[in-house]
Amino acid sequence: MLGGAGVLVVGRYVVAALAWVGSIIVVRQLTLDQFGRLTTIFAVLGIVGFVADLRLSRIVLRDVISAEHDEAGRIVGSYVGLRLVIGLVSYVIAMAWVLVVGYPSDVVVGTAVAGLNLIVLSVAFGIVLLFEARLWLRPLAAGNVFGQVIQFGMTVAIAASGVASILWFSGVVVANGVAVLLWVFVVARRSVRLQLGFDAAQWWVWMREAAPLALGAALDTVYFRIDIVMLSMLDTDRAVAIYGVAYKFSDLLGAVPLAVAIPALTMMIAAWPHDPARFRGTFRHALILLTVAAMGACAGFLVFAEPLVSILYGERYEVAADAARLLVVGQSLHFFTLLAFSTLVAVGRNRLYPIAMLAGVALNVGLNVALIPEYSYLGSGWATVVTESMVLVVLGLGVARIPGIRPFPVVAMAKCALAGVLAAGVGWALFLVIPWYVAAAVAASTYLAAVHVLAVNGPGGLRALAGAPRDDLHGYVALETVVEEEIYRPSPGDSSPG
Repeated sequence: MLGGAGVLVVGRYVVAALAWVGSIIVVRQLTLDQFGRLTTIFAVLGIVGFVADLRLSRIVLRDVISAEHDEAGRIVGSYVGLRLVIGLVSYVIAMAWVLVVGYPSDVVVGTAVAGLNLIVLSVAFGIVLLFEARLWLRPLAAGNVFGQVIQFGMTVAIAASGVASILWFSGVVVANGVAVLLWVFVVARRSVRLQLGFDAAQWWVWMREAAPLALGAALDTVYFRIDIVMLSMLDTDRAVAIYGVAYKFSDLLGAVPLAVAIPALTMMIAAWPHDPARFRGTFRHALILLTVAAMGACAGFLVFAEPLVSILYGERYEVAADAARLLVVGQSLHFFTLLAFSTLVAVGRNRLYPIAMLAGVALNVGLNVALIPEYSYLGSGWATVVTESMVLVVLGLGVARIPGIRPFPVVAMAKCALAGVLAAGVGWALFLVIPWYVAAAVAASTYLAAVHVLAVNGPGGLRALAGAPRDDLHGYVALETVVEEEIYRPSPGDSSPG
């Protein structure tokens, strides 16, 4: 799992590095109001696109995993056809939204251009399902990098030529999507014969099974992204621009849970229900990896947010530091929300997801309405943290009811938390007396050393994170399980599942 996640993380962070440098160029080329409107465009498209995803890939993935070679190609071709239809409908919905709400003309035109990605990437992600099912993660990562290189090159060319505008920067995103689509199509055709299919009967079966996931996915996207749209309606373009910069750091961190969840979901589906030990081992390993990443990110960013924001986006955006801190904490919580969702999908327990997301939407919208008029983008940041915490609790209780998945590795997670506190303390103390980037490097080294010494995943320290426990670790895991079972042992008369 870590091998697959490692390939995706490397690819995603090459993409993220290029995207980040590109975003810095865009931010410095546009005024605050222009960047605010550009942020609004991609917030609207993000909501529509993710809602339209319907989480169908989680359902179709099971069929592709179990299918023979030619049959897998036929299933993927039918899925691509369905995604094409969904993409077209999504584009119409996005355009209708910006027209009905009455956004400025440059937002409407920018949406018309950038919205083409709803169609292009919908088809591309249909083909990507085959890569996930076969764990072809290296070419998938390479395709993402290829698309981002195209976008970055065009962004630099636009800035150098002095024609920077919302329209041009919307267009480069579409170029990225087209490049990714061409890449995955060419690579997939080398191994599997793909033929676009329009099988309404099969589509109905998938959509009927995915209905709870589709509803949950729609609500998930709304509660996690609606804050920018609400800011654009209840506050100014300047507030949206500042919050958009804060989101850059959250989005950068968001590559980690996706990279872990993709191979973890495939492995859990393959193990359930005939191999519960492997299923729990995969879940446990993914949970520990995400905890290590989340604690490290929070420990570092909470201390060094201000210099990072200032040096990357300029002093005029330094006020975004506190909002960025809140969004990074919210994204770290979302690590575990995504793992909980993937785990429930792997065992076919789909109904809790939309319930949790519906509660999340209601809470997030209510908090944003109450907090934005008084606290602007900081209010939106707090709304995200509170909502994410509530959703995680609901989904976590559902995961705890899966037979054989407990006890959770609370000992390992507590060690990660201790390492994070230690690293943050060292970073904060040094930040006051030495250059921040030196302090950040020392804090990161402290965190990794603490994770290693505390043996978070057993003897071997950091090396033990690289794979499932070896034979010489079985005794440690058994001992850890005994300790955790004592922690989870209910009090007399306690019949609760948690």
